[in-house]
Amino acid sequence: MSSYDQWLKDEEEWIGAYCKKTLRMSLFQVIPAMLLILPLLFAGLSLAGGSSREDMYYCALGGLLAGLIVGGFYYLILRIGLRPKAYVRKIRKSVEALSLSKVECEALGEEMRKAQADAASCLSYKVTGPNAKGTPARFTLTPHYAFLVGSYPYSILVRLSDIEEIRAGQEQKTAVTRRAKSKTLHVFTLYTIGFYAKDRGKETLPQEAMGFFDESIRSRILRMMREAGAPVKP
Repeated sequence: MSSYDQWLKDEEEWIGAYCKKTLRMSLFQVIPAMLLILPLLFAGLSLAGGSSREDMYYCALGGLLAGLIVGGFYYLILRIGLRPKAYVRKIRKSVEALSLSKVECEALGEEMRKAQADAASCLSYKVTGPNAKGTPARFTLTPHYAFLVGSYPYSILVRLSDIEEIRAGQEQKTAVTRRAKSKTLHVFTLYTIGFYAKDRGKETLPQEAMGFFDESIRSRILRMMREAGAPVKP
């Protein structure tokens, strides 16, 4: 197996651990809770409506069937969404966007595997913020690439030789979190790292940008790149 393919396999195993953990929690915690609560809820509503005990039992059975159906759909949607290979395809698209040759892909794989084994070149953290679910993320810095995985979009790969300068910034954002009968508007600061291309002409926007809810995470990544000699602006 080539270094490039082995790196992609490592990425699949890394996100696969999170997928398995989430599916396991849903299967052994969320769905059983659903199967317990819905029959009790249906039976309680039946009693509150003055139904007989026999009707209450039928309502409880209906709640159990509803729980099985809803729980089954919920688990199926999770299974479809939490496929490690789907995440790896997003990484492949990031690589393809750089139009790398086979030799360059092999060098990329070697650099990534070496950097991810070195704590000084790799930072793992959990994404926390509005609508975030504590999903794992990881920033990797190699001699020629900066790579962020687990954020949005899922995979961001930057070839440092294309970049003239790297700037820190921040933006005020809003997000809405919804619950059964309510929704909450959140105003938060998104801390960014912008990568500005050498041949951007009059373009004022970065070629690529990485966003972070936590300023301290961004600061650690900026320091990592600055110490490695990347063109980080003060």
